[in-house]
Amino acid sequence: MTTISAPAASAGSLDMGAIQRALNAGGAHLAEDGETGPATRSAIYAAVQARVGGVAAPWSAERLRIAYEQIMLRDAGLYRGAIDGVAGPQTHAALAQWSAPVAASPAALPPWLVVARSYIGTHEGVGAKDNPKIVELYALSGHPEVEHDAVPWCAAFVGACLRKSGLPSTGTLRAIDYAGYGDRLASPVVGAIATKKRDGGGHVFFVVDFDETQIWGLGGNQSDSVNVARYSRSVIHSVTWPHGVPLPARPRDGAFRKCAVSAGSEA
Repeated sequence: MTTISAPAASAGSLDMGAIQRALNAGGAHLAEDGETGPATRSAIYAAVQARVGGVAAPWSAERLRIAYEQIMLRDAGLYRGAIDGVAGPQTHAALAQWSAPVAASPAALPPWLVVARSYIGTHEGVGAKDNPKIVELYALSGHPEVEHDAVPWCAAFVGACLRKSGLPSTGTLRAIDYAGYGDRLASPVVGAIATKKRDGGGHVFFVVDFDETQIWGLGGNQSDSVNVARYSRSVIHSVTWPHGVPLPARPRDGAFRKCAVSAGSEA
């Protein structure tokens, strides 16, 4: 077994409690106590090694922690650099964006997007085990009868985020039903609800960035987790906005940094 000594605290690094939550979402079983104990250090090592391979074997505990933070930042759509455990300018910029309070932006993110952002990194349970955070999404969206996270949950994620923000959801687990939700938009804005069709069903997510040809979406069940994924605008079926909620004055205020996360089979 690899023994990793305790790292020194690094300025600007992510809260250890947040790191432990992300590790647990990926299948670890850690106490989310904010302490960097042996189990947490070993889990960080395993997660980094799973992403970059044996190259991480000689890295110090501090470098491994930075590397795992880079993984979290990439999964959040804030970082596009290498997973190398070196805290360079891109890493520091992404850490600053992660830590910046929503109110610091010219126009705060829509409340449902703030809720959605808090779930980034949540992953389905490993094997037959269910992640209780995902099972809770079904209940929050109006379907407490669902007890296993193997049931497609992108619509449950969107519905739960809307309901936690005081807004109604469609009340269904059919992603494509969100094409008829709220007011239809002719073009995307940050915070809008987008749907796309796929073989066997559909997919729904929140728009967090866009350009002339692509949309970046924060959604659930994207490679079995909550992350930011990139889609061609040509596959988008609908873009809507909650009825009665004012549109932002500037459609891209608060946009997340672009990333290239694979959406996976469910999307």
